[in-house]
Amino acid sequence: MKKIEKLSNIVKGIFILILLFFSFGIYLSIPVLFDYKSIENIIEKKFYSDFNINLNINGDIKYQLLPKPYLLINNSSLSIDNKINKEVMSIDIDKLKVFLHSKNLYPKTKLNFTKFEIQENNFILKEKEYNILRNYFHLSESKPIHVKKSKIFVLDGQDETLIISPIENVIFTTSNKDNFKKLNIHGSIFDLNFKSIWKKEFNSDLDSQIEIDFKEPNISIKNKLNYDNSSDFKGSTLINFLNKNVEIDYILKNNKISLKSPDNNNDIKIDTNIELKPFYLSSNLILNRQNLNFLIDELIFSILDLKSDLIGNLNGELKLSLTNIEHELIREGYISFDIKKNSIKSKKVIFNLSDIGEIESEISYEEEMGEIIFNSLNVIKIKNNKNFAKKFQLNKNKVKDLNKIYFKIKKNINTGLISILDIKINKIDNVYKNDEKLLFNVKNSQELKSLVKRVIND
Repeated sequence: MKKIEKLSNIVKGIFILILLFFSFGIYLSIPVLFDYKSIENIIEKKFYSDFNINLNINGDIKYQLLPKPYLLINNSSLSIDNKINKEVMSIDIDKLKVFLHSKNLYPKTKLNFTKFEIQENNFILKEKEYNILRNYFHLSESKPIHVKKSKIFVLDGQDETLIISPIENVIFTTSNKDNFKKLNIHGSIFDLNFKSIWKKEFNSDLDSQIEIDFKEPNISIKNKLNYDNSSDFKGSTLINFLNKNVEIDYILKNNKISLKSPDNNNDIKIDTNIELKPFYLSSNLILNRQNLNFLIDELIFSILDLKSDLIGNLNGELKLSLTNIEHELIREGYISFDIKKNSIKSKKVIFNLSDIGEIESEISYEEEMGEIIFNSLNVIKIKNNKNFAKKFQLNKNKVKDLNKIYFKIKKNINTGLISILDIKINKIDNVYKNDEKLLFNVKNSQELKSLVKRVIND
């Protein structure tokens, strides 16, 4: 008898759970029957109250139950007012999801939105739109905003596309609990995946900080930003690249950007000036204690191999100033590049040979049978014959009239094999010059010294 009563209680319990489940399901499903279009004015007002963004509904409104209750608004537009100069930014949205609190599902009760979400939308940003968004994030309070699987198009003043950035996820939140506004972005730019977080304290004006992490190459950026007004600002950035820190102080004023590293012991420094109207870049990147193989195999190759669509409409000049190079002969030098519309080319390459002289070079890269080949056409200008003879263990009389040595270098980036060919002494052809197919493979400094002895003695 007790077993029957126990079984009966279990059945009753199951029945009550089923009843509660269906009752809750019916409660969530009833809003489907409501005509939300008839209260679109209420929805628009509540939307502005919760998100500080104007909503204009042009299409229909549907209630969706799963995964969480939300209103699906077709064909709408969002507009954001710039509170500083009264400009307006408008965004057309095909499908807008506005999520509802489960306690306030019925139009006859007070609507309570929890967040809104945009998916697969294109955002066009010019200078005006950027300024409006910046001020919105700084000055507004809002319930969470989500943007997923969309694209950002950055245009210049002539409506030409400068940047296309696919965005996987964007979340904007403002919370009094931790006293911060936060903007999290997960996307890619120039085919580089990144994650970033921007945050600002509630009690600050326009000061903020942002952290950006790239995966490949592994780069992290930490930035602090201070606005003087709506158009001028200054700040500082710490970049970790190649396991080295780069510090940059920057100022934007009167359509000019200045970026300069502070005086410190970092091995990478930058000194850059940018004119915005018209755009022109003048940059000097100072690299200390770098390996020559890294410079040739990776850095210079990466610069010259930049795709034309990444360079875009950039114009200017870039200079790599090299100090304390990790090489027995070459200690310092510089490489300059010309940047013009859709292209970047090496302009001048000069390396100092300690107390001997200097090398002037023309460099290029090419592909041979699937492998990358570095080519350089070089001339050594000898300024101290005595030191040259001492360095290469030569007879002084052999080099007393030596002024210049012409030669070519080929390096297989994939294998590391270095070859020297087409050697000329002063302006007289050397015997090795007659056969350009004759290569001298050089593995180390000792083999290089032996080759120089052989050429000079002949």
